[in-house]
Amino acid sequence: MTAADTLGRACDTVSALDLDRVPPESIEKSARIIADCIAVSTAGYRTAPMSALVAADTENGLVTGGAQRNPSHRSTVWGGGHAPAHHAAFLNATAGSFLELDEGMRPTGHPGMQVVPAAIAVAEDVHASGADLLRAVIAGYELSARLFRAVRLRRIAHPHGHVGALGAALAVSMLRGTDIRAATAIASTLPLASTWQACYDGATARNAYMGHAAAVGVRSSDLARAGFTGSFASFVVSLGDLLGEGLDEAPLIDGLKYDALAIDAGYFKVHSACALTHTAIDAALEIVESGPLAPDTIARVRVETVAAVRKVDVREAPNDLSCRFSISYAVAAALATGTSGPEAFRFSPDIAALARRVEVHVDPQLEARWPASSPARVRVESDGRILESLVENPTGHPPRTLSRDRHFEKFAAAISDPGRARDGWTRIMDLRRLPDVDSLLAW
Repeated sequence: MTAADTLGRACDTVSALDLDRVPPESIEKSARIIADCIAVSTAGYRTAPMSALVAADTENGLVTGGAQRNPSHRSTVWGGGHAPAHHAAFLNATAGSFLELDEGMRPTGHPGMQVVPAAIAVAEDVHASGADLLRAVIAGYELSARLFRAVRLRRIAHPHGHVGALGAALAVSMLRGTDIRAATAIASTLPLASTWQACYDGATARNAYMGHAAAVGVRSSDLARAGFTGSFASFVVSLGDLLGEGLDEAPLIDGLKYDALAIDAGYFKVHSACALTHTAIDAALEIVESGPLAPDTIARVRVETVAAVRKVDVREAPNDLSCRFSISYAVAAALATGTSGPEAFRFSPDIAALARRVEVHVDPQLEARWPASSPARVRVESDGRILESLVENPTGHPPRTLSRDRHFEKFAAAISDPGRARDGWTRIMDLRRLPDVDSLLAW
């Protein structure tokens, strides 16, 4: 059996998921991922580029808002208005990438924001039930996670815009009743060659990587219905040879394990930065909690961590996105401000100056714990004192998972309207009993 055949069989395996066999805690985790994606995207829409894009799309007729009605615009744009399913998926996923607060999995990958916007857009369009949406999201996440584990991406290749499209295509096809293999094979033929360099430069077009994956997930179903064909073998070449360094088929051939679904292992972010910086941010914040530090008193900061973090051991460019992908800037911001939300990553020359005094080293003993753990030690020399903190895993990552109450706090802060947040959270947590997803976002 070829690798392409294995990929097709993986689609068959995960799309056969039986929601009645999914444990209650996994159902809740799935609902929380959906809630997290909606909230993080909603906050992303408040950025200037997303506001401008929606305004332009509204002017050009791609989005209808306010009292306007277009019978072909049946999917909600989470920043306001409605659009065709593929365009709503693109906008919602792109907005969800702006603040670097979207959920993810270790050692790499962010399935949620590439699968969920596509699945919700189509579920609204076809009036699917909440149970159908949950089943599609869990299955799409499962396929994406298996592929992320199977593909060994090259160091320069970013994990958005390709693997997630296959999970999105599978989820959409389950909701629409499209031939699942046909649609997912088409998504396999349309990967994006995404790179880390865009993150380092702070190129915000990079935020559309996720939008591309979500939109391809929807359009692959459209193309399959129109008679287009795709190639699983193309995925093996593009992700196994061009963007990756081989394909490990082992994660693809397993049967479904309902007590160990991929969705159970994901993490939720509480810091507005690349996940590779999060343990060091936590360690820096622990140091600040013991007493405030004046940045000009800090002589030197040493970060000891795992080799994967070398991807973000780069000097920031003077913009917000680049700051989120520099571990030295992230640690400096945490030490200087005592915070790690979106405002902490507004570029500041003073924080950039402190970042120059941050050194990053790989510790072999810490490296041996990766990827089961993602440890970091931060050591600060300030006013003749040595302040040190070692954190094994960041907040929000297993085993330091967010409580339901703490997660709601994140959700409510992103929605920024307490009443709407309570209503929205309640609806999403009760998603399995919702008869029509078209009413899910009516809050």
